[in-house]
Amino acid sequence: MKSYPMDKIRNIALVAPHGVGKTALADAMLHVTGKVGRRGNVDDGSSVFDYLEEEIEKKETISASLAWTEVEGCKINIIDTPGVADFRGDVYASLGVVEGALFVVKADGGYEIASDSLWRLLREHEIPSFIVVNRMNKEHADWQASVESIQEMVGVNAVPVQLPIGDKEGFRGVVDLITMKAYVTEGEKTVEQDIPADLQDAAQAAREALLDPAAEAVDELMEKYLEEMTLTDEELIRGLKTGIESGTFFPVLATAADSEAGVQALLGSVVDLLPSAAARSEVEGLDAAGEEATFACSPDGDPLIYAFKKQYEAQGGDVVWVRVFSGQASSGDNLNTQNGDSERLGQMSAAVGKHKDKMDTVPAGDIAQAAKLKVTGAGITLTGKGTFQLPPIPFPVPTNAEAISPKTAGDEDKMAAGLNKIHEEDPTFNLDHQPHLSQTLLVTQGDMHTAYILDKLKRTAGVEVERSRPRVAFKETLRGKTEVQGRHKKQTGGRGQFGDVHLRIEANERGAGFEFLDEIVGGVVPGKFIPAVEKGCRETLADGLIAGYEMVDVKVALFFGSYHNVDSSEAAFKSAARIALQKAVEEKAGEVRPVILEPIMNVRIVVPKDYMGDVMGDISTRRGAIQGSEAEGPFQIISAQVPEDELYHYATSLRSMTQGTGTFTVEPSHYAEVPGDVQKRLVEEYQASRNKGD
Repeated sequence: MKSYPMDKIRNIALVAPHGVGKTALADAMLHVTGKVGRRGNVDDGSSVFDYLEEEIEKKETISASLAWTEVEGCKINIIDTPGVADFRGDVYASLGVVEGALFVVKADGGYEIASDSLWRLLREHEIPSFIVVNRMNKEHADWQASVESIQEMVGVNAVPVQLPIGDKEGFRGVVDLITMKAYVTEGEKTVEQDIPADLQDAAQAAREALLDPAAEAVDELMEKYLEEMTLTDEELIRGLKTGIESGTFFPVLATAADSEAGVQALLGSVVDLLPSAAARSEVEGLDAAGEEATFACSPDGDPLIYAFKKQYEAQGGDVVWVRVFSGQASSGDNLNTQNGDSERLGQMSAAVGKHKDKMDTVPAGDIAQAAKLKVTGAGITLTGKGTFQLPPIPFPVPTNAEAISPKTAGDEDKMAAGLNKIHEEDPTFNLDHQPHLSQTLLVTQGDMHTAYILDKLKRTAGVEVERSRPRVAFKETLRGKTEVQGRHKKQTGGRGQFGDVHLRIEANERGAGFEFLDEIVGGVVPGKFIPAVEKGCRETLADGLIAGYEMVDVKVALFFGSYHNVDSSEAAFKSAARIALQKAVEEKAGEVRPVILEPIMNVRIVVPKDYMGDVMGDISTRRGAIQGSEAEGPFQIISAQVPEDELYHYATSLRSMTQGTGTFTVEPSHYAEVPGDVQKRLVEEYQASRNKGD
């Protein structure tokens, strides 16, 4: 396969929320350049990019896919990323390996609120970006309204570099404001023409609007522009390209993926205006000592390769997507991971969806797939010698927890192994084993993500899983004080069992834990049995006395008791201690005043200002307390404390309230007493489970 130099490689990601025609646009790119003979179609399952069984069934992108094509002697690597919020981990992974993004909005809807979180992500990563207004041929398409909505949200530095020719069903091409030529689709071909007479004045005015941002990007051009009030085509391109790369200019373009109008012109602009792979002359990371360092990227330099996605394919096994930042990668090369492990590269390929073009050598700047890597997964850096580590992929933190268990007894190990295999492909979920609560939590990006993972587990590992609401780590404690006797006496015909203890039981300071005091005087309880009393207290408190949760922050003093020379034993005194504690809670509840504690979480919520009232109101219904809020651009950051038990499925609720734009993070804060009605419910649930024998 042909090898391309760094300055002839463009690496781009298509980024957009679900429903704007992003994948259709990617398919059209391959067809207009002759990479495929027939344009793929999401609706009939023939898309080059959405080729997974689940994607064909649901008609939506679940996993990123990769393809390449050639335009004007340049190789363009196209990564089509998922638009559904639950599957956006691949967006985060892709942004670290591309030099440009096509941010797609729809002409029959404009810049939607669902676009905000993705646009913010592009800006956080400082990715040079085009804004592509797609679906220009739809019935309700409105170019002017779309541009205005984009500028309202993005700013005045989002400026058209094209004008549409025709509108709605009559959209058939674009006017390129740089070359001042028209590109019209006729059948399956794009033809260059003169600008239609009725658009010439508008095109001239729109071109002049590009001169200011182009001149402002380069001091030399600004001087010329102030003197001559014009720029040549080459100077205009230079200025706009500089502005795009620095993030001060965002060109707006027009396409209709299903008719392919504007697609060829879009690809031409990608070549002319977006940075090449050579623009990344160095990358930042950590050296062998863990200190911040830079690595110079050169076609002839030491190899530096970054793995950003792992994927299992039924036909070929595991493949790892890699970006070669420096040097080159060849099948059979022996490299080192950041952890010091040795890795031998398998067959290297350039992907066009599920089709593979074998590559003997992958040059610097290119993206490829490597087969059968043993220790390399997403986020791993490979080098030829020495150690250099590129930053890990900043995946979104999973927040949607479900308790899971296999439907078939004995499948626990099989379930864990299957989920660990899926996790190698999808690091955006966690598996959290919680022995103290006798549960395993699957923590994902949302309900759709959970359903997808469990369906995949069923298909690949044959394990069916039951889902349930997670048990929260409630705790129990006391607020009062009492004295109680616990007496265990049993005669069975032979040696009996006897233990007798008098305990003073009281609340300890919050956070102080369990404290045991030996206040025996005169040997009424022999010293050899006192550790058994303490052990009996610890075990009983660990099992809980109110609702089956660990009882904490309790002080117990053994101050009196009695024993039998023959029948007393450690086991008998353990039982006596348990009886005393149970009596204290059951018979003297008015004195010890038992209470259940619940974990309170610090919640940080980021939402557009328009949804602030709804979100804060919802927090109140969840027994939450607002701690404060602050503005950050068009977004509001809300800080709150919410009981963990009230955050079940909050990810789904927040997205529903905010049209998919709200995000949140949680971390533990403290424990607090539950309200009386909640305690009553928890006790009743515990009693019901005991009656069932659970």
